[in-house]
Amino acid sequence: MNGPHLLRRIGADSSGRSPTGFTLVELLVVITIIGVLMGLLLPAVQAAREAARRTQCKNKMKQIGLALQNYHSQHGKFPSGGRVHQDNFKPGISWRVLLLPYLELNSIYQQMQPTPDGGVVDLSPQMMAIDALLCPSAPQPEGDGSTPKESHYAAIAGPGRGDERIDLEDNVCGDAATDGIFFPNSKTRIGMITDGTSNTMAIGERLYIFHDWTQGATKSGRPPTRICMGGMKNVRYPLNADPNQFGYYVGDFNAPPGAERIMLQNDLQFASFHSGGGHFNFADGSVQFLTNEIDFTIYQNLSSKDGDEVDHNFR
Repeated sequence: MNGPHLLRRIGADSSGRSPTGFTLVELLVVITIIGVLMGLLLPAVQAAREAARRTQCKNKMKQIGLALQNYHSQHGKFPSGGRVHQDNFKPGISWRVLLLPYLELNSIYQQMQPTPDGGVVDLSPQMMAIDALLCPSAPQPEGDGSTPKESHYAAIAGPGRGDERIDLEDNVCGDAATDGIFFPNSKTRIGMITDGTSNTMAIGERLYIFHDWTQGATKSGRPPTRICMGGMKNVRYPLNADPNQFGYYVGDFNAPPGAERIMLQNDLQFASFHSGGGHFNFADGSVQFLTNEIDFTIYQNLSSKDGDEVDHNFR
């Protein structure tokens, strides 16, 4: 009864056949292989998703560029970068509001009803997130409609070289450049862009310290000693400038402890969540992706409309 024929091999069933399932070692090997494959595939999936978002962002900027061209065709000039309200401390409207009818958002424009004093009748749409003004790669606005919503695209006021700027206080908002296409109360015509429309930036991406999408410019003083620009920015810092290197916004109370807070509101940098650079809309309606490595002098030249600098090698 205790002979060898009664012994069973470990893993054999009563018929003496080996089991058809996985052993523990085989299962661990499969799990390891799956883990490695997931580790390889996830970055590829994320990269593919970002590529799609980047394409969507570029297409939105193309629509903005087309809207700018249509606005110019109808009015003989580009919209103001930001109207300055005639009353102190009241925000004037931005180019984004003026462009609404050309972005198939005329109903919102009619609801707001811009007024001759630089403001609007109804400012409540500032609580609405406008998809046409948001880059899919950037964090999307949060809230239930009780807080103003931002835009990820801002107009370019220029580098402010020489005396081509409005000289203002240097504590909070800073000077306002006037050598770009868009600046407070600007009325730029294509004929004024002597550097060439294909060599002059109009709109760029931003990601740090937003103001609501309706805000153009706010003044104080008579004559103004302060003009704070919400809809446009000077080009005073490199593309995607690191605040740890160049300083944080003076009003950024969430900056790391001990960090320098020296960047003025009108000088907030252009930047994006895309790897390696950011999209810019040019005055001819085209959209170009500029890399972080672009020479800063060329970068500033491209932001000027009439500085006699024509840089053909930036692409």
